[in-house]
Amino acid sequence: MKRILGAIALALTAAIPAGASEYFDGKTVTYIVSTNPGGNYDAYARLVGRYLGDKLGADKVMIKNVNGAGHIIGTNTLYASKPDGYTIGTFNTGLIYAQILGREGVAFDLSKMEWIGKASSDPRVLVLSSNSGFDSFEALKATDKVTRFAASGIGSAAFTETKMLADGLDLPITLIPGYQGNAGEMAMLRGEVSGQLASLSSIQSFIDAGNGFVAIAVGGAEEPKAMDYAQTDKAKSIISLIDAMSTLGRMTAAPPGTDPAVVEELRDAYMAVMEDPDFLAEAKKLGLPIEPTRGDEVATLVQAALKQSPETVAIISSALDVEIPTVSVSSEIISLENKNKVVGFNSDEGGATGEVSGSRTKVMVNGSEAGRGDLAVGMACEFEYNPDTSPVEFAAVNCKG
Repeated sequence: MKRILGAIALALTAAIPAGASEYFDGKTVTYIVSTNPGGNYDAYARLVGRYLGDKLGADKVMIKNVNGAGHIIGTNTLYASKPDGYTIGTFNTGLIYAQILGREGVAFDLSKMEWIGKASSDPRVLVLSSNSGFDSFEALKATDKVTRFAASGIGSAAFTETKMLADGLDLPITLIPGYQGNAGEMAMLRGEVSGQLASLSSIQSFIDAGNGFVAIAVGGAEEPKAMDYAQTDKAKSIISLIDAMSTLGRMTAAPPGTDPAVVEELRDAYMAVMEDPDFLAEAKKLGLPIEPTRGDEVATLVQAALKQSPETVAIISSALDVEIPTVSVSSEIISLENKNKVVGFNSDEGGATGEVSGSRTKVMVNGSEAGRGDLAVGMACEFEYNPDTSPVEFAAVNCKG
């Protein structure tokens, strides 16, 4: 009888989803996505979130988009969250570059994050639109005209790696930052830009529709290989670095200090999602490649990525040594929202809104340094910002009143 009862108990235990426990029962897990809705970071998180709650035994997983500053704002938010396991987040590998350089606004240490796992590797492809006038990488390299390329925020992986490739391979391109999610693809269709560097998974449908083609690839099986065009040691080092970063695709983490037992439970549940047949079928249907790695291995990879030689750091630094184009607009403050973070003003094109960062926007009121809490509707202000980014984030706000 004892053997029979033991067998029944064992069978019941095996039926419980991996990672499920009372800790998450009836709880809501917030999944921070450091980009706007749309695009593959958002798509991966929403798909994982639909299955993760069940594996944890949680009531639900709520997606929270916190975009801005090349994934920095969302990651800062995650890092400062209560380390109870009920908040997790995803962001891109560009933050490894940002931390290596000590970029302004970075308030996190990736080496202290509690890594849950990664969903995929992300081979990079430099894609030219079908209406760009180019039919090959050689044609792009040979042109005597400066060619516009889309990129997400300055400091993002896409921006940093495009700039590094352009420097290493001597490409005649200028980067236009601010295209989040699939906005770069839309810009190519409209003829605003000629191309962009992207993860293959995020732009595959654009290519399959005949809207563009792979000019060169870094990592994966796509041809032609960027390394085939690398004629200098610097170019080879850049391509090797980007290739290494491409293995860290679609990472998910919890805040530092999360209880180790809770972290293990999150890892178990995450990996259970990655093996779920229904999840894999949905991912395939959506064109989202799955090549998972457990969080403890991701932690090792991130630690290694953060330890770069002085020569490599110099290459990254050179890529990010860019002058951000700005315009200056005079306007009264029309409206204030979200504790003065969102400011309504009149641009040259009519009514607009912009964001005041608590760490990156320089605020002056009546000649003295101030904070966004000192702003008021009706103040006469000078707004300085990059018009090519969306949403607009002010570099400086100088007001009187």
